[in-house]
Amino acid sequence: MFDKADLKAAVDAGALSQDQATRFEAFLKTRSDPDRMLDPENLRFLANFNDVFLAIGMAVLVAGISFLSANIFGNMMGMSKFTITMTALPVLAASWALAEYFCGRRRLLLPSMVLSAVICASASAIVASLFLPSTQHLDFGDDGLKGLASAVSFAAFGGSAAAAVAIFYRFRLPFSLFLLALSGAGLFYTAVASVSGDAHLLFGGVAMLIAGFLTLAAAIAFDARDPNRASIWSDGAFWLHMAAAPQIMFGLRGLILGSHFAPGGPADAIIMLLVLAAFGVFSLAVNRRALIVSGLLSFATALWVLVDKVGGGSSLTTLMLTALLVGGSIVLLGGGWKTARRGLLRLVPHDGFAARIFPPEPA
Repeated sequence: MFDKADLKAAVDAGALSQDQATRFEAFLKTRSDPDRMLDPENLRFLANFNDVFLAIGMAVLVAGISFLSANIFGNMMGMSKFTITMTALPVLAASWALAEYFCGRRRLLLPSMVLSAVICASASAIVASLFLPSTQHLDFGDDGLKGLASAVSFAAFGGSAAAAVAIFYRFRLPFSLFLLALSGAGLFYTAVASVSGDAHLLFGGVAMLIAGFLTLAAAIAFDARDPNRASIWSDGAFWLHMAAAPQIMFGLRGLILGSHFAPGGPADAIIMLLVLAAFGVFSLAVNRRALIVSGLLSFATALWVLVDKVGGGSSLTTLMLTALLVGGSIVLLGGGWKTARRGLLRLVPHDGFAARIFPPEPA
């Protein structure tokens, strides 16, 4: 059985041209066995356990470099913002050098993901440290402290975003779009906090929804560029969906439930379930499970309230019934995903822009 990673590897190795790979993939998708279809979420984070081994080694190595740099420059400069800068620079340089080989040449996904996260974190620390005050200038009031926090936050998320953009353009690593989306959301939330002052829960929910829907729009745009879900655009769309889904769900929870973790009563629970069902249908139509997965906690808490109000009895009985309903729903939807999509797509136009967003399900 083939998947997208195999085809990409064949193209990279020169065994197939890009045109041949595209036509071969189209052939596989027309096979009568639906299980052979190349799933747009068929991600291969590792080819074998050596990827895990390498990822662990890289994490330990960069930690060692960080501790060594902190010790050397800490002794030379003391506790200052320049110590942070000089500590992060060797980590950034070493991580990028490793990425040139393991990501640029060997295309090992899990090690590349670890390295890209370290690169973004290092770039964030370097840029943020430039906006920290010198040790002799720490005497300022509350307004100055808020301004400093805002400047450092903007710098940190901006540095991370710039690093993610550099990783994507250098290595075409889809995971870097996830890091970019999170950094962009951080910049947006910092701007909201700077403008609004105190973060009100309702406004916070709106802000999360705005950031989530903007990220979702970017994910849909990526999917629309690749209706066959066979290229890097599809992989990038997956990570954008992963970044958008929790923001949308937490934003909705904030709007519907306020500061409460669980619905306050059956009415709130029903509203939450209806909203989650709508996003579940959308997730099914676009063939992306991220929205469903991110809403599982909200789904479980809403069901808990309803089961308890209907007559779950003891807490143990309520827990058991909720687990059965949640687990059964996941198993039924996961097992019948393709069948459910075929039925749903009968209601969706089969041409134009809609066909690029809602890819067909082979019979």
